[in-house]
Amino acid sequence: HFDHLCFGRPQCGSRMSDTVAVHNGADDNASGVAAIIEIVEKLAAHKKDLKRSILVVAFSAEEMGLLGSKYFVNHPSFELSQLKAMINLDMVGRMKEDNGIAIAGVGTSIEGEALLKELESVDTTLKFGYSPDGYGPSDHAAFYAEKVPVFFLSTGAHDEYHTPFDDAEKINIEGEKKLADYSYALIYEL
Repeated sequence: HFDHLCFGRPQCGSRMSDTVAVHNGADDNASGVAAIIEIVEKLAAHKKDLKRSILVVAFSAEEMGLLGSKYFVNHPSFELSQLKAMINLDMVGRMKEDNGIAIAGVGTSIEGEALLKELESVDTTLKFGYSPDGYGPSDHAAFYAEKVPVFFLSTGAHDEYHTPFDDAEKINIEGEKKLADYSYALIYEL
């Protein structure tokens, strides 16, 4: 999603609702949008090798209750059964020293976990935490509710989450590149 919180008033979802300040959302979720742009550039360079179409979408109104993604699945321009998987990148810019990536939705398809285990060799410095759940506080939940398999990638929460202090200088650029490269491999394999 490319939206974030407003100036921090209580109705905006800020964890510092008594502070009126811009909430830049560098990790939540400018990091996801930046990763999407990098991945799309790489996919476009290898377009002739792809065997399926890939639809790239960044949603708005995620912070207001998944409004954009819910609208998309409730008003599709094609049959949702054509979607083989939805990959969601939300808060992917703050990889910690352990190089951890949390991936939820592993249990939403029969082959999900096996596929992810195969791809662990893409970068052996990465550490993976898997969760079977398809529901969660991000746009993938709207797709899972419509029985679309999902993979939700994140580098986790932090103290600046939903505060005015989620700023660009705190993004782990090298970590985000590792996650984007892994995500590209996952998309390519799918």
